[in-house]
Amino acid sequence: MASVIFAVGSVYGNSTSVAEECAEVLRSADHEAEIYSNATLDDLLAHPQAVLIICTSTTGQGELPDNIYALVSELREQFPLMPERRYGVIALGDSSYDTFADAGRQCDELLQELQAQRIGEVLYIDACETADPEGVAVEWMKTWMQAL
Repeated sequence: MASVIFAVGSVYGNSTSVAEECAEVLRSADHEAEIYSNATLDDLLAHPQAVLIICTSTTGQGELPDNIYALVSELREQFPLMPERRYGVIALGDSSYDTFADAGRQCDELLQELQAQRIGEVLYIDACETADPEGVAVEWMKTWMQAL
């Protein structure tokens, strides 16, 4: 089975809750799942075969939450090409803002520049459309993990 690591960017805890619920879905299907609340590039390099899931909200004017900022900065600065790395993105936001889900979008664009291989489509979770982001993410995960 696959090994999956979650790099979480969260301000108020919604992204963390989403990652935890998705990790449980993976574990129930006999995959390994580990959640990093303050992921670093070293964490990724320590798990070269693991599938990466970025699960992040957006804060301020389209910025990354503090706890995922370091990882994204390291990726931008060191620019380690990773054509063997597969990944997914769960982007939480509020569509009443022009910068809806920009943090997730930034992460997806960066990983594509690093030649990582995205599995499926980015999941955009809009706080204006759902009060149950975990439920939306769990349904997406059930389909997404079939590509593992």
